[in-house]
Amino acid sequence: MLNKRNNQLETERLYLRHFKNGDIDEYSKIMGQDEVGQWLPRGRGYTKEEVEKSMDGMSKHWEEKGYGIWTVIEKESGRMIGHCGLNFVKQNDEVEVLYALGKEYWGLGYATEAAGAALDFGFDVLGLDRIVAFAKTDNTASKKVIEKIGLKYIKDIEIFGMTCAYYDMKREL
Repeated sequence: MLNKRNNQLETERLYLRHFKNGDIDEYSKIMGQDEVGQWLPRGRGYTKEEVEKSMDGMSKHWEEKGYGIWTVIEKESGRMIGHCGLNFVKQNDEVEVLYALGKEYWGLGYATEAAGAALDFGFDVLGLDRIVAFAKTDNTASKKVIEKIGLKYIKDIEIFGMTCAYYDMKREL
């Protein structure tokens, strides 16, 4: 559900909101986890400087595209647990749904819940015709999330310096 007043998505257990300046320390702790970073292009946890640069890029993406990546907040605790959203992939000229959560929040259904909300936003609010997703080929948990939200496996591809399973979903008319 989109709250138009503050451009925030809300699910049963989560808020997806824009990043704020004060989020850097908490977000750096999540993205600094090697267990999280192993599934991302760097293949390891991110430094605070890398996270800061990434947040700047996310902010610019929102300004340029009108959509982007939110921080994911667990309603019950009020804690940031990761990120999720939509990202324009320039080299393929397509929009991907993506997510990364702190390791302590894996296996609780949060990635599926957040990614499903982002997917709905892309189709229902933005009117996108197609959304894709990528997961490293050995990331079985992420591939399950992508399949649970309805994307279909197409093939393995090389992207972002990684071998990934490539998925897509077209808007139902």
